[in-house]
Amino acid sequence: MSRHTAHIDPQLLADSHPLFIHGSCHIRLHRNASLPWVILIPQTNHIEFCDLDEQQQLEITRLSRVIGGFFKTECGAEKINFAAIGNVVQQLHIHVIGRNQQDPLWPDVVWGHVLPDEAWTDGQLKRMKQRLIALLAEESST
Repeated sequence: MSRHTAHIDPQLLADSHPLFIHGSCHIRLHRNASLPWVILIPQTNHIEFCDLDEQQQLEITRLSRVIGGFFKTECGAEKINFAAIGNVVQQLHIHVIGRNQQDPLWPDVVWGHVLPDEAWTDGQLKRMKQRLIALLAEESST
C-alpha cells in the first residue's frame, strides 16, 4: 500500500481521488465533480477533531482556509461547508465543500442526497492538484 493510501478507510478511498499529502493530512478530491469537495484525512488514530492536538487542529484550519478560498475565487463558491461528521466512516476526515445557489442540492445538505453523476477529467484533477499545492506553498511562505 502506498503512502497515499496507507491507513485510509476503504469507503474514503472509493469516494475520492488522491491529490497529495500536506503535512500530516491526506488531501483527496471527492469523485463527484458536481461540487468542489475536498476531504482532509489527518494521519491520526483519533476519531474526533476535538481530540487532536492543537497543532493538528491548526493545520486542518489552515488547509481549510486555503481550500475554501480557492473554492470561492476559482470555483464560484458563495458558501463553504466544513464538516467532520464521521457517523458512517469512523476514521477522522473533514469535508470542505464549495456551495452556491446554482449547485444541484442548494440549499440542502449534501449528505443523504443524490448528486448528478459528474466525473473529474484527468486535466481537471491535475490543475486542481497543481493550484492547491501552489496556494499552500504561498500560504507557508507568508
